[in-house]
Amino acid sequence: EADTGSLGHGLGIAAGLALSAKMNKSDSITVVLLGDGESCEGSVWEAAMLAPAQGLENLAVIVDCNQWQATGRSKDITGISSLKDKFEAFGWSSCDIDGHDVNALVEVLQKVPDGSGKPVAVIAHTIKGKGVSFMEDDNNWHYRIPNKEEVKQALKEMGLT
Repeated sequence: EADTGSLGHGLGIAAGLALSAKMNKSDSITVVLLGDGESCEGSVWEAAMLAPAQGLENLAVIVDCNQWQATGRSKDITGISSLKDKFEAFGWSSCDIDGHDVNALVEVLQKVPDGSGKPVAVIAHTIKGKGVSFMEDDNNWHYRIPNKEEVKQALKEMGLT
């Protein structure tokens, strides 16, 4: 496990782990979680080019595509319209899913490798703060910490109290 934050190093680390597993003839699968904002980092796309070139079909990336970056909407900052298309252009097998549908995510990951000989990119479309009325699709919660009353309300709305 590696916590790499917004620097975009997670995919590079994962590609290295997947390459090592392939070289050691391991049947392990390496999975990395990225944010759509994080995918603006150049190191993400350097690793994205390396993975198919090395035939890393044992590598899967899940992109939490909530349409936000730290300072605004992803489309307004980078102009990327389809991460699925971008990963495919880099030589990946990719798909779009509802990122709130855990069963859909499990189903896709159970098929890695998918037989294409390529790494797999799962673009998981999500809503930031889903399930909490005052947090949904509000980028202020990228930075804010809820107070005690907000925590109570959030837990109630999620059915956890």
